Amino acid sequence: MIIRLVAKLIALLNSNKRAAEVGAAVAFGFWIACVPATNLLFALLVLVVVLVKVNLGMAIVSSLGFSIFISALDPLAMRLGEAILRSPALTDLFTRFAAMPIVPWTRFNDTLVMGTLVGGAILFVPITLLAAMLVRLYRKHIHARIANSKLVKAFMATPFAQKVASALQGVRRVWPAA
Repeated sequence: MIIRLVAKLIALLNSNKRAAEVGAAVAFGFWIACVPATNLLFALLVLVVVLVKVNLGMAIVSSLGFSIFISALDPLAMRLGEAILRSPALTDLFTRFAAMPIVPWTRFNDTLVMGTLVGGAILFVPITLLAAMLVRLYRKHIHARIANSKLVKAFMATPFAQKVASALQGVRRVWPAA
């Protein structure tokens, strides 16, 4: 299972998928990791990821990866959420939101939820651009060096590597290069 997941990620990074799609998947993964999972907004973000053209696997993996350390950003997100929720200009809007039937299920009036929602939206484009740039750099400069290194060639001779290689072949059948 883990070998197959690693194989899929390697195949994705080396595939002909557009780097912007991979970057957007990483940004969505970050945003999903930010929003508390017990929230309607979390479900809506997951639905958006499923509906738009981004790599679902990368979104899931990046969400899991970001969720490991995202709680370190909670104090910053809470300050941002508090500033937004205390904004006098938005008081009437938030009052109307609270009176709507489904909107309160989003817990938009929680400082952490508001801060992570807005923070994720603000960081979406920069994360997309950064991740796309890193994917392009990896494909152009790093992949060839890694693939041709003596360490990788020695590793590829091991039985474990043969399992990964066979998993990659299976992935290529699922994700064609064209």
